[in-house]
Amino acid sequence: MNHPLSCTLCGLPVTTDGFSIEKDKQFCCNGCKMVYSMIMESEEYRNVTDFKQTEIYKTCVAAGVIPTSIEELVPVDSLLSETASDFQDQTDSSSETLTWAFSVSNMWCPACAWIVEDALKKLKGVDKVVCNFSSDRAKVEYNPILTSPDKIKKLVKSLGYGALELDKAHNSQPREFVRLAITFFLTMNIMMFSWSIYSGFIWQLPEVSVRLLSWPLLLMSSVALVYGGYPIHKKALGAVRTGIPGMEVLISVGSITAYLYSFYNVLQNSLHLYFDASSMLVLLVLIGKRLEHSAKSKIAVGLSDFFSLVPEKVRICTDQFPNGRYVSIKQLSKGAVFFASEGEIIAGDGTVISGEAVIDESSITGEPKPFNATAKDLVKSGTKIVSGSIKVKADHVGDESVFGKMKTIMENSLSSKTRQAARFEGLLKMFVPAVLILSLLTYLYGVFRGLSSYESIDRALSVMVISCPCALGVAIPLALVAGVSIAGKQGILVKSLEAFEKVTGLNDVVFDKTGTLTTGRLECLGIQAVASLDQTEILRIAATLEEESGHYIALAIKNRFEQQDLKSVPVTNIQHYDNGISGYYKNKEVRLGNWEFMEPNRPIEEIEESVPGSAQVVSRVYFSLGSTIEGVIYFGDSIRCDVKNLVENLDNRGIRTFLISGDSTIPTKEVARSTGITELNAHGDLLPHQKAEFVKQLKANNNRVIMIGDGVNDSPAMAESDLAVAVNSGLNPGDGVASITLMKENPSQLMDFLLLASRVNQTVKQNLVFALLYNIIGIPVAASGLLNPIIAATAMLFSSLSVIFNTLFLVKKERVS
Repeated sequence: MNHPLSCTLCGLPVTTDGFSIEKDKQFCCNGCKMVYSMIMESEEYRNVTDFKQTEIYKTCVAAGVIPTSIEELVPVDSLLSETASDFQDQTDSSSETLTWAFSVSNMWCPACAWIVEDALKKLKGVDKVVCNFSSDRAKVEYNPILTSPDKIKKLVKSLGYGALELDKAHNSQPREFVRLAITFFLTMNIMMFSWSIYSGFIWQLPEVSVRLLSWPLLLMSSVALVYGGYPIHKKALGAVRTGIPGMEVLISVGSITAYLYSFYNVLQNSLHLYFDASSMLVLLVLIGKRLEHSAKSKIAVGLSDFFSLVPEKVRICTDQFPNGRYVSIKQLSKGAVFFASEGEIIAGDGTVISGEAVIDESSITGEPKPFNATAKDLVKSGTKIVSGSIKVKADHVGDESVFGKMKTIMENSLSSKTRQAARFEGLLKMFVPAVLILSLLTYLYGVFRGLSSYESIDRALSVMVISCPCALGVAIPLALVAGVSIAGKQGILVKSLEAFEKVTGLNDVVFDKTGTLTTGRLECLGIQAVASLDQTEILRIAATLEEESGHYIALAIKNRFEQQDLKSVPVTNIQHYDNGISGYYKNKEVRLGNWEFMEPNRPIEEIEESVPGSAQVVSRVYFSLGSTIEGVIYFGDSIRCDVKNLVENLDNRGIRTFLISGDSTIPTKEVARSTGITELNAHGDLLPHQKAEFVKQLKANNNRVIMIGDGVNDSPAMAESDLAVAVNSGLNPGDGVASITLMKENPSQLMDFLLLASRVNQTVKQNLVFALLYNIIGIPVAASGLLNPIIAATAMLFSSLSVIFNTLFLVKKERVS
């Protein structure tokens, strides 16, 4: 029975009975019914007036769960077969969580990130949280039925921080500048009045003069403490609630203690007032954090430029709009055709179907080398059109595109923590409580030794505010974030922050051959028939054997087969092995692979003599029929540029180089000779598990080993190594076990990363040494009474700024070089 109704959720016509939740609600398909139920049950719906504005609805539209046309409706019979229990399982499953990455503003030290993490972990519906102070980013996995981004934002805001989408800028700077300006004006006046008060220690001041000076100080200090210090006190309160006190707690307790002590002395008409110290503590923190924010922004400028490469809109071409119409980037799907012209960022990976353009791929490879794209060329997302215009059929979009995968890897990398950083975080969480206890003990010790309450409080406050957990907290992560930013600009994709630490003490670098030192773009140079079959027959059988394979050698054989316009032959029972492929042709077994895969009736030396030499690097596979070697297929593959310089540079640094390959020993040693690798260190005829065993043997002598390959058949060896490095080989950056991906498709970038990692590690050590020495020296000096609280606070901010500016120096040095 047909209904003249529209679907409550998507608006499409309802043509079938059976999809109703309430008598006034009708749905075109089970998908709409399920999504509507989820929205009605979610907390998010209570906060919006239109369910189409909910995160659940938007996500389901993007995922194709909610149809947008009648053609997309799933047949009714298949939908009716889904039971209510299936729906319940789906809504309860942990796999139904969504991920939201956002930026967090107003974080002043690593403890701020810990507070945000801890508070969000306690929010109902949140499964996993990672917050990174150095990159000002957080990522949350949440159940959309139980919570929503709006609730997450509200909680973060209640702690004194801001939460916004990654592509939106925080606009709190003007407001904070006004706060800083007012606090500065008040503090300068407080200092001026305080000098007048201090003169009473030299000349006798009448009681009325003390009163006239003290009460204006009290009023101005109250405004400076409450208004100027509001963000500090709010963060401190949030830190106390979560049980993770940070620098804000020390400043808040110090400034309030000084204010209350001074307020008491005002009532007593005493000259011992600390209003200047109270307001100056607040002012110094506001100034310091503004300088830190500016420096951090410069450090992460490369990251900001990278993440800004995600276009918000795309021109999708349809029959109605053949030249494209701008729509949200979320509406771009696989198979859609979109138009891109000069100055625009390409929205997805795809194939050019018409037009011509010059494209800058430096955002992906780090190399400012544009290329001309014409029909049938592949283009990548995140790259920019310098001139011209093209129509592109989308092959991969969103997170599945090259840029999408790079973006995901960068976000995950920035959200990760190294083991060293995690150890320091554990210590820092105990640092502030220890300082508060030490400050109290300093006060009690002063009173016990007969010091005045004024001097005892002075020492206690100095100990409290000179301690700097910020410098220790940012020493490691900020340098690593700078390293990720610099590496990204050089076309090096860092998947794990621990990659920087792992290059320390490097002994050996192991290279895979095909696709790593060589381009992997094999060309079949020829076929040498050595028995009864001719070249054409060997090629026809070999191409049929390799018909379903995507290996480099298979592609080269099939290309030559297509070029000669030959017909395939019947081959049955095809079997794939690690070092070859076999089948049956005319009831005889045929084999194609390396020499170890053969069952030869002749020595290899006799076969090799018949193969012509070549100036190119030659790779060979052997072909047998029964037990007879029938021929050799040989391939040309050029060595990647600058490989010889890379090997030479590694040798100069005392790092041994090795070459391993599944290819036969002869071509493997030829490549070793061409690249400068010692022939004794070149090993061929290795299966994937043998490559892994080779790396394991190198590590057995306490050597630190890097394995660099293309991530295809060398994944076991890469997983066994201390640091796995992949040479990007196509449209899947970051896939596999590699911690580093070289996006220029050239292993010579390895030296760039080693040099960068060395400088990053050096910066980390400098930051840690300075931060540790500062606290070790500063706290005893403050406890001895040699510093007053204002000088102590200035020293504290100087220590934090010195770590940040030392890291900024690393960034500027890399830009110059």
